[in-house]
Amino acid sequence: MYSYNSYHKIVVVVLVIFWAAFHFSQRTDEGLYYDNGQIKQTGGTKNALNEGVWTWFHPDGTVQLQGAFLSGNRDGVWKKYDKEGNLSSKSTYLNNQLHGVYQEFDTEGNITITKSYKKDVLQK
Repeated sequence: MYSYNSYHKIVVVVLVIFWAAFHFSQRTDEGLYYDNGQIKQTGGTKNALNEGVWTWFHPDGTVQLQGAFLSGNRDGVWKKYDKEGNLSSKSTYLNNQLHGVYQEFDTEGNITITKSYKKDVLQK
């Protein structure tokens, strides 16, 4: 009579568990922090796509860029700041395309450039 031996299944499962434990224990946050320990960016994901508000930082910890993602695409108002924390530009995105007003500011907060875009095309 034929006897079925399933020890090979146990060996395979154990090997997969050891491989997964080793692989995930080797993961680091390299690239998420500056050399001084300051975080470079914060934000979340959903279904492996950027989602919600994301913030990028200068090495000194001041905000560099902030905006929102919707299903991996830039969406809404995005703001860029200089190293002193002054707003340097503001743009509006829809489905990852410039769509709406784009403005640049001087260090005093005065608007220096205003442009209007529709689906990434500069409007006249």
